[in-house]
Amino acid sequence: MTSEDIISVLDKKVTIVFATCANNRVTIRPMSHVNDGLTVYFQTGEHYLKTQQIRSNPNVAISVGTYEIEGEAEIIGHPEDEANQFFIEKYKEKHPSYAGRWSTIPNQVVVKIEIKLVRQWRYIDGKPVIAIGRF
Repeated sequence: MTSEDIISVLDKKVTIVFATCANNRVTIRPMSHVNDGLTVYFQTGEHYLKTQQIRSNPNVAISVGTYEIEGEAEIIGHPEDEANQFFIEKYKEKHPSYAGRWSTIPNQVVVKIEIKLVRQWRYIDGKPVIAIGRF
């Protein structure tokens, strides 16, 4: 497994499946994302359950294509903050209707996920194996 394989899937897919956990409660939802290499970004409401869970426990999981991904999430400010201009440009390009609709709302935040571990089931010589990548 190479980082290029994972980046290619992240670039092509419009959504990821994103899981968070806090206080013995696991939740999962689809998210419209962008990525810069192996770093994944999306925007959401600062008072939503996923944001509260990230604040409590930054360890998160993503599923995209056939990859199972673990990472660490961080809330990095409003989409229109100067420091997040790279995000808003990528987001407008990949999700033009969403960026115009949601990015200007005051309570939106950008979530950044640093990928740490990736797993993928593969078949080698007809036998199932798990490929693992650490980043």
